[in-house]
Amino acid sequence: MEVPFEEAFQYIGQKLQKSETNGTLVMTSGSYSNETLYLLQRFARTVLNTNALGSFDYYRRGTDFFADKNDILPFAEMFQSDKFYCIFPNAETRHGTSLQIPETLKAVFEILKHCPDTSRYWFNTPDTLNITDYYAFFRSVNFYLIQHHLEKGIYVEVLGKNYGAYKQALLADDYEALLQKNNLQNADIQKFVDDIIAIQAPAFIVWERWLTEKAYHELENLCMLLDVQSKPASGFLTIKGELNSQGLFDMGIFPHIAPGGHALDDAMRQKMETVLGMPVCAAPVNLSSSLDGTAFRNVLLWNALGTEIPQDIANQVDKAEFSVLQTAYLPDNADRYDVILPANLPEEVSGTYTDTAKVPHQYVAEDGNLLEYNNLQQLAKLADAFGHSSFPQTPDEVFLEYISFMEAGCHSAERHFFK
Repeated sequence: MEVPFEEAFQYIGQKLQKSETNGTLVMTSGSYSNETLYLLQRFARTVLNTNALGSFDYYRRGTDFFADKNDILPFAEMFQSDKFYCIFPNAETRHGTSLQIPETLKAVFEILKHCPDTSRYWFNTPDTLNITDYYAFFRSVNFYLIQHHLEKGIYVEVLGKNYGAYKQALLADDYEALLQKNNLQNADIQKFVDDIIAIQAPAFIVWERWLTEKAYHELENLCMLLDVQSKPASGFLTIKGELNSQGLFDMGIFPHIAPGGHALDDAMRQKMETVLGMPVCAAPVNLSSSLDGTAFRNVLLWNALGTEIPQDIANQVDKAEFSVLQTAYLPDNADRYDVILPANLPEEVSGTYTDTAKVPHQYVAEDGNLLEYNNLQQLAKLADAFGHSSFPQTPDEVFLEYISFMEAGCHSAERHFFK
């Protein structure tokens, strides 16, 4: 049955008042503004006393897709690149099928339209390599480069950290087994390496959902071995899966990450508590293990655009004593949730969104809020139902709060690790 917002907020507050540490699972998608994502993790860690935070986009994929901004190829520099190495859906040719272009790739396709003379190497087409295991491919390329002494540049010679250990472990790997993962021959790798080292400014453009964490690491290693990140218009750009998937990292929607993308260690927890004036739950939690072995007492899913919910998350909903779903689209199985809150679509809410190159963009909704309480206000009202009336409610107020966790200065000591 439908009830007023205030009644729903009070009901949720009554049900969740006695949540034990990490007893509530909070999952979200990347379809929310930075401000909403920040307020969601603030609500979880301070009001619900839980650090069990996660996203549908990175569910069981890991969270090590967090390149430093200085290592990412900017969109503007792509116009000067000499060759694009494309690892993302091509609506015309992708294993002989036609695919709809994901929203987050449309900007890349627009850039490609304006670079008609830039050479392309599009994987998995008739004239290129057919790759199904990108980890094995990038690792075999790196093996070949090092084995034939083709690695070069400042990352190998000076800036790169852990290079010696990486080189030793790589050369101890089974090169033939890596090749077999993609049904390749040594000649295939040699031809690819000859192609890429002849390019002055190569650019890897990668659909992140096609990479595992290990594949992502090997791509970073490849770019350091070829010294491509130190040159203009050269490097890699991994396209995120959802509208604001980058914001998930920047706002701290993972158990070990704090707002600003920093590690949620004791020092950061203390800083958060000083700024917020209330305890912050930073208790370690392994979401995968918890989902496999136990049931969370409560489950909150923030899923505005109706992203498909993994089955074991759905199972947690069924096991939970209490569950809340916030969405703009009523699901077929709505009766499995105790409360469903209406969500704004992204274009209905003002705020900031961070693109795949880690550049924030301001969006101002023109038509005003279509709900009595927008996404931000709902979280603030929920906090109020728990007796916490200090939550910011406007994008500007939230922005001023979360930028206090952004740390200026050079962070080179945390960068350029061979993994």
